[in-house]
Amino acid sequence: MDKRTHIIMTALSLFYQKGIHSVGINEIISVAGVAKKTMYHHFASKDELLLACLSERHNRFLNWLTHATSKLTTVEEFKVALISCHEAWFNSEVTELGDFNGCLFINTAAEFADPASPINQACKEHKMAVQQLIKQRLSACNNMESSQLDSHSHYLMTLVEGMICQAKLVGIKHFPHLKQ
Repeated sequence: MDKRTHIIMTALSLFYQKGIHSVGINEIISVAGVAKKTMYHHFASKDELLLACLSERHNRFLNWLTHATSKLTTVEEFKVALISCHEAWFNSEVTELGDFNGCLFINTAAEFADPASPINQACKEHKMAVQQLIKQRLSACNNMESSQLDSHSHYLMTLVEGMICQAKLVGIKHFPHLKQ
């Protein structure tokens, strides 16, 4: 793994476990075992590093969700798969996402609440991409009418976001009643 990637992976882990404002550059440098010069050679600022971390997590999350919900032919199958794969994540059973600590994008957007912030925008773009993936998956289902795509994808996105918050804040890790 090259130094840039190593720094991103280290920072991503620290940000996800502790929060953005709770982690300083010196802690990232120390845990990554790199020199300050190396850090600033790759990233001009903590915000630039955070954007790289968000991009890494975005790609990892979308790849996981794409794979977890592929090859489904009905809306019912998709809904069960969507809920089941999130339950696996909540129970820290998804290796590529690591131990569950809520949604990095929700957590980060709470710390960078200004809608004009590039960091807040990256969080919003991630959520829009997830909803677009849900919509694409629904459109491939043989029992989904195109007139229902927008409302159904919005509904499922809202459901999943609520599940994430329930899993993080309340500790609910299974949602069997939603699979019916």
